[in-house]
Amino acid sequence: MQPTGITTPNPDVNPEPKVPYPHRIGFSEPHRHGILLGHERGCTALAAWVPTVVPRRARKPVFLVAEALVSNARQHSRSGDPGGTVRVVVDVNPFLIGVAVTDNGPRGDTVIPYPRLGDPRQGPLPGLHLVDHLAVYWEWNWAWKGAGAGPLTVRAVVENP
Repeated sequence: MQPTGITTPNPDVNPEPKVPYPHRIGFSEPHRHGILLGHERGCTALAAWVPTVVPRRARKPVFLVAEALVSNARQHSRSGDPGGTVRVVVDVNPFLIGVAVTDNGPRGDTVIPYPRLGDPRQGPLPGLHLVDHLAVYWEWNWAWKGAGAGPLTVRAVVENP
């Protein structure tokens, strides 16, 4: 007989799903590519994926922009919590490449950190200075869930030389 309050895990009851990340996201448009990353720090999967979908001369700036946005999403949203994800979508066009990064929304116990440049040495999101430098344009918007903020998407446009 087991002591009260202690239970033995039963693997057959509600097993914890183990979803391997990254997942490629398929689109019907041939110029659109996507990847779903897990909450783990590091951008190895992103670094391996970008060269498969972006022309050679644009790979470095696209990767640096995507890396900064993914890092910010993991640091400042629920995407960095266990089980969190970050969605990256790249639209490759003849002259421009769009990069959209979507997080899982703000953490419930914090002030909502909206994207802003701030001081480059101590700014709230220093990676946005790199995005601002490399992109010809960037913006952000939230999906709203009732009266609160939901997932945040940051979009940046990089030249396709």
